[in-house]
Amino acid sequence: MKKQVSIFLLATFAALLFACSKKQAEEIKPETPTTTGPTPVTTANVTYSNFAGALFQTKCNNCHGPNGALKSIWLFNGLASIKNDTRVANSILVTKTMPKGGTLTVSERELLQAWFDKGMPE
Repeated sequence: MKKQVSIFLLATFAALLFACSKKQAEEIKPETPTTTGPTPVTTANVTYSNFAGALFQTKCNNCHGPNGALKSIWLFNGLASIKNDTRVANSILVTKTMPKGGTLTVSERELLQAWFDKGMPE
């Protein structure tokens, strides 16, 4: 019986460890300007709608979304879930423990830091 429990726990741990890493390697690229296109995202104009929302959707939603294995730790369900939990910025920018199984580029971190510093504008 103990062997079965140990195997089950090991399999569960392995599933959680690898389940969160698939799409997190994709870099969120701020929109690039064109003659008729949108303004590029910079630290001065970064918002949830032009950068941060897509980043959280891509990097966090697999594990922390409604169907994610880690939704009980923190559930990502839009801007309010980020604003209401101070652990988010700390885990991403200070301790750099998130995203598990993925990384953020220097540019992504700079834009996200600017977004948090500006009070997380929509």
